[in-house]
Formats: sequence, structure tokens, C-alpha cells
Amino acid sequence: MLLVSTPHFKISKAALMKYRWVILFFGILAYGTSQFARQNFNGIQKFIASDLHLDRGAIGLLASVFFYSYALFQMPWGIAADKLGSRRVVGLGILLTAATMVGFATGRTEGWLLFWRAAAGIAGAAVYVSLTGNIARWFPDRERSFSQATLGGVGGALGEGMAYFLLPVLAIYFASGWRQGMDMMAAAIAIMGVLCIAFLKSAPAGHQATTRRPFDVKLLGDMQLWCYALIYSGFVIGIRGTQTWMAVYATDVYISKYGLALNQAVVAGGLLALVAYSLIGRAIGCPLAGKITDRLAKRGVSRTAVLIGWLVFAIIMLQLLSTGLPTIWMLGIVIALLGMSVNLFSLVPAAISETYGSQRTAAISSFANMLAQFSGATALAVSGYAGISLNSQPGNALGEYRGIWLSGMVGMAITATLGVAAYVAFRAGWAVGPRPVSSVSEEAKL
Repeated sequence: MLLVSTPHFKISKAALMKYRWVILFFGILAYGTSQFARQNFNGIQKFIASDLHLDRGAIGLLASVFFYSYALFQMPWGIAADKLGSRRVVGLGILLTAATMVGFATGRTEGWLLFWRAAAGIAGAAVYVSLTGNIARWFPDRERSFSQATLGGVGGALGEGMAYFLLPVLAIYFASGWRQGMDMMAAAIAIMGVLCIAFLKSAPAGHQATTRRPFDVKLLGDMQLWCYALIYSGFVIGIRGTQTWMAVYATDVYISKYGLALNQAVVAGGLLALVAYSLIGRAIGCPLAGKITDRLAKRGVSRTAVLIGWLVFAIIMLQLLSTGLPTIWMLGIVIALLGMSVNLFSLVPAAISETYGSQRTAAISSFANMLAQFSGATALAVSGYAGISLNSQPGNALGEYRGIWLSGMVGMAITATLGVAAYVAFRAGWAVGPRPVSSVSEEAKL
């Protein structure tokens, strides 16, 4: 039996490789906390808006400020993860996230809520990009897309479920309001942070967990890196609009078309977003798409080409949503397909790992994610105002969402076009990029 030596004992390679599923499980828990931090007020924004008298423009600004600070701290955290080890960075990020949630629950003015949302963005930025490097080190090439898509899909669904459904239920039925409900969730997230520190490992034994120079400025001249960043941006623009507005859109549909009372509509809208967007679309659809991508890559199909195809599909689904679907079941189908397609940004780190190697995945993914988050935050900041200005029927709450979906679709189309141009330039040989890292050499480390 092949043995791998560690400072304290020897374990079989087979047992070591089984631990990758433990890494993925706790990675999902960790990413769920980060996802909840960014979406924690979406399921209860009706209550927050009523409490502080905020319009959709202010809600859009409150949502977007998180992502500006989140974007600014992508590279510092990503580089730190590749230099110091992902386990430390992820654990610290989760505990800081819990602290910022408690702060948000104390906010009594729009200014304080904006401050705590920005602080939550700094803390939340530590988690996802650190995990991309962690997963890249533990999973072989044949599971590259599946592992990253499962991390992003299931972890994202967990966080969205807490935001869309669990937090509203706590706030309505088990707590004295949204503030106490958020305090309860903060305590649960702190516990998750402690568990992640205990069980996550930065790399398998015998595999280098850190690197001295994870990001080189010369990479900025690499057209393939810009292709990844632009494609990533397209997905994130779509995510920001759908994540922020989907639950409240479903709530307004139930109020306007079905006559539900506010509390009933908030729960029903959150449940629809949870089941269709998060569970069916993201938790089930994303890992399945990752598996398909791995199989296509094995047959020689470019991961980047598959990414572009999913991005185009997401744009089409957003166009369908903007038409105003006549029945709730049709709305549920489109939401599920959107939940799958827009969340396949998690396939970008898989392509980055294949191109640049697992040792630099977190740092390089953080650069792509930084640009994507700035793009998404900007799109989100204007989405509420776009909905108001493009509403052809003033006073019609559902009419405002058409502008929101169309503004997201335009942003996605622009970044997709630029990403395709960069891809064509690289494939045609007009620009030089790195050679993909050998899958044999990467797997040999495991």
C-alpha cells in the first residue's frame, strides 16, 4: 500500500484522497457563510425598508456597498491564502463575518447599515477565493470543474437558503424582529467558523500548501487572464441582479397577482427563490454542469468555450424573465435555469487552475473576481434606479423589475462580447498566453 509521510504518522494515499470530500464539505459550509453575509438582508429587505423607510434605490445601494469593499479586498485575501495557507484565512474571514452581522443588526440609520455592509464585504472577501485554491490542491484534474462547481453551487445554495428563507422565518416566527433573527444567524455562523478551522487543511500531506510569489504583475499582459476576468464579470453581473431582487420580486408577484398579505408573501417568495433558484438551480444544476464540463474537457472541448456557452444561456433566461411570465410555475422554471446558469462563475477558477496551477489559483482567481465584483456592484447600484426609470407604468410594482432585468442583461452582454473577443484573440494566436499546467504533474502531487 502506498504511504504518505507526515510529521507525526503515515497514512495511505487512498485514505488521504478520501479526505478531499471532508475538505469539500467544510468548504461548502464556509462558502455558505460568505454567501449569507452578502445576501443576508435580501429575504427581509421588505422589513428593513419599512423599518428605515428606504426605497429601491437605497436598497440597491445598500446591497452594492458590500460588493465594492468585497472587490477591493479580493486580492489581499487571495494572495494571503496562497502565501500563508487557506485554512487560516478562511477561518478568520468567517469569524469576522459573524461579528459584522451583529453590527448590522444594531444599525439604526441608513449610514450605519452602509458601514456594516462595507465591513461585511471586507470579511466575506476572505472566504471564497481562498477556498478555490484549497479545492484546487485537493482535487485532481478529472474532478476539477465538478469540485469547484459543487463548492460554488451547494455552498451558495446554503447561504442563499439562510438568507431567502431561514432568516425571514426566524424573524417572523421565532424572534422579535429581523434584528434578533440576524443575531441568531451570526451565532450559528461563528460556530461554523470554529468547525472550519478545526477540519480544513490547506493541502494534502506532501503537497505544497503555499507559494512565495502567487501573483506576478506580468500576468496583466496575458490575454487569457483578461478573458477569464471578463467572463467572470458577466456571470457576477447576472448574479447580483438575480440574487438581490429575485426573492422580493417573487414576493411582489404573490402580492400583486395572488393577493397574499405581506408576511405570507415574504415567506412564499423566499420559499420559491430557495427551491427554484438555490436548491434546484444552484445546488443541483451547478454540480451537474461541472460534471458535464469535466467530461467535455476530457474530450478536448475548451473549458472556456463551455463557460461562454453558459453565459449566453443565462442572458437568454434573463430576457425571458423580463417579459413578465404569466404563471408561477413558468416563473419557477426560469428562476431554476437562471439559478444554474448565472452561478457557473465557479467554473472559472477550474479553468484558472488548469492554466496556471493549483498553487496560484486563489491569487489569480482573486484578480478575476475583483474585476467581476466591481462590475457586479456597479450593475447592482444602478439596477434599482434603472427599474424606476424604465417602468412604463408608474405605480406598478412589477413593472419596475423589467428595467432591473434588462439592465443586468445589457451588462452581461457587454462583458460576454469582450470576453469572446479576448478568447478569439488568444485562440487565433494574436496574443500569447501561458501553457496549461500538465494534469499529470498536478495529479502526481496528490
